[in-house]
This record gives sequence, C-alpha cells and structure tokens, in this order.
Amino acid sequence: MDRNELIRKIVDEKGVEAIPVLMELLRKEDDETAQICLDALAQIGEEGRKALINELKHIEKEQVRNDITVLYIVDKLGEIRETRAVPTLYSLLQLYDNEDAQVVIYEALAKLGEGERIVDVLTLLLEEAQTLEFIDQLIMALSHTKSIKGLKALVKLYSKAGLDKGTKAFVLEGIQIMLMDRPEFKDILGTLQKGDEILEKLYFWRRENEKK
Repeated sequence: MDRNELIRKIVDEKGVEAIPVLMELLRKEDDETAQICLDALAQIGEEGRKALINELKHIEKEQVRNDITVLYIVDKLGEIRETRAVPTLYSLLQLYDNEDAQVVIYEALAKLGEGERIVDVLTLLLEEAQTLEFIDQLIMALSHTKSIKGLKALVKLYSKAGLDKGTKAFVLEGIQIMLMDRPEFKDILGTLQKGDEILEKLYFWRRENEKK
C-alpha cells in the first residue's frame, strides 16, 4: 500500500476517530510516519486542523523549548495555509534557540500572509548566513514573502560575486515562486541589477520545462 492510499484509508475508514492515535504517532514515530500522520490530519478536515493548532498552543502554554515535532506541524500548517495558527507561531519563535528552526517558523508565517512583517528579519539573516544549507533555507522563506524587499534580497544574493552555481539556481527557483505569486513583480525585477539576466534565464527555464 503506497503512502497516498494509506492516508486515504485512514481518512475514509477512521475519520475523526483516528485523531488521538495520529497525534500520538506523530510524536513517537520516524519522520516518514510523522509526515503520513500530518497529511492524514490535514485531510480529515476541521477537527484534524484544530488538533494540530491545539498541539502548538499546548507547547506555547507549557513553554517547551526546541521541540522538533512542533516544526513538522508548523511546516504543515503553513503548507495548508491555516492562518488561525499565526498568533501562536509568533509566540513559538522565542522557544527556539537555533536560527534554522526559527526560519522554519518564519517560512510558515510567510506562507500565511505575514511576509511584509518578517522580510526584514529574513533579509538580515541572509546577509549574515555562513552555510549553504542555511542560505538555501532562507531563499525558500524569502520566496514566499510576496514582498518587494524579499525580491530585492534574492536579486542581491544572485548578483553576489563568487556565488556557486547551485545556489544561483536555487535563487532563480525562489524568484520564480515569487513571480508566480506576484506577477506584477516582473516589471520591478527588470529594473534591478542583473534583473534582465534573471528574466532571460527564467524564460529559458520555463521553455525547457514545457518541452519535458
């Protein structure tokens, strides 16, 4: 039984009755099982989403620090655009000592419409980032901000001397995501340093994908 079939089986046969077990497995099992639980909870609907939000509120109330499972939940709530989680996400930021974990929360907030409020923090983190992995994480978070400041930060990174090809390609992917959300940014991009080059690369990138 593949993953999607398993999720459908859980949702169709158990529905809301499966929520307590899914929440327990979410904490106790491996990453793959956790993702299956999250997908099932999201597909169950309102009660499943409430269970995820309530788990975050419990962590906030108990002030549990650096909880990894919470980051899985945060990522899923951002993915399904569950805006009711926004106030709790801001509170959770203070419970994480690691900037990588904080960026998971910032990215979810960006997906939930908070891009303009958090773009300055993400831009500052990008300017100070040292590792390629952290830079890639920040690129994705910025790509969801739907912010001109976010666009300019990505273009500035793309224009940085000595930037490796892999990171440049990831920046292009981030800018493409942003342009899909905000097509009007295309005109602004054309006025920025290397903007025309980026637009040209994105054009050929789309053409190549259309041929596949």
